Formats: sequence, C-alpha cells, structure tokens
Amino acid sequence: NSCKDKNKIDPDAEEYFSFYADGEYFYYPQEKGLGFGGTGQTLKAGKSGTTAYRIYAYSRKNPVATGAVSFGFSENHIPDNDTIMLNGASNTVGISKFKTQNSNYELYPPLTGSIIFTERNSKKLTGTFEFNAYKLKQVGMEWQITDTIIHITQGKFSIIPSN
Repeated sequence: NSCKDKNKIDPDAEEYFSFYADGEYFYYPQEKGLGFGGTGQTLKAGKSGTTAYRIYAYSRKNPVATGAVSFGFSENHIPDNDTIMLNGASNTVGISKFKTQNSNYELYPPLTGSIIFTERNSKKLTGTFEFNAYKLKQVGMEWQITDTIIHITQGKFSIIPSN
C-alpha cells in the first residue's frame, strides 16, 4: 500500500492548474472533449474579444461549484512581461462558484496579487501566481463586495494557449 501525496502535481500532466485557497489545496487537470461537439476544455488561455487576453481554469469535480478562476490582461495577446501585478483594474482576477454555487470572489483595490510567467510563448504558458480577493454577495440583481477575503497562495499553472 502506497500513499499518494494529494498535494502534488501529476508529473506526467502537460497542462494543469493548482493553488491553495486559505490553506486548502486544489488541483485542476486539463480535461478536453467536454461540452457540445467534444470541443470544451477545463483550462484555456487566449484572446477574449479584441481588447483582452484570459487564462481560465475550472474543475469538473463538482458541476454546480466549478471554482472557475479567470485572469484577465489588458492586451489581446500573450502578456509581454514575465511579472504582472494583478490590480483589479487593468489586470484582473476572479473566482466563481468556489465550493458552492453562490460563492464568488474578485480582486479589487486595495488588494493585489501577481502572476509570474516562467515560460511565455505560443506553445506554452507556465508560471506561478498568488492573490487576495473579496467575497461577493448578491443583493437583488447586483453583486456587492464584503469584508471577507480569500487568500490564494502557491498557485502553479501550465497551459497550452489557443491563440
């Protein structure tokens, strides 16, 4: 009987996304062929419209609480810098449906974070990240910031960009 370290990235995984949220470990492997026509995937990096570039990851483990994490950058191409400060304005990050369907978080000033690319090209985006974000609550039809903060640490990713 061998015990597998659940906090370890699969060494054979070409694409992955992992992080600690308030000390609890989360690992999102790349899963392709999901959705209509078998074209969906759980990890993606690419242009988002004409003015932004996104890195997106979610888990298929719990379909109603996917814990989707989305980084948005102000250019519509792979970021030019190895280190990017997440500020909630030009470079954003949010988490939706984290652990429960109505548990959403967004980084707003004065909170900050960073993403550091160790490989940044058209064949692979690899790096680390950390950030803090406010929990949001729904009031009527609007989402409002609360004083609850989630701490995301030791984030790691490796994603093949789509464009």
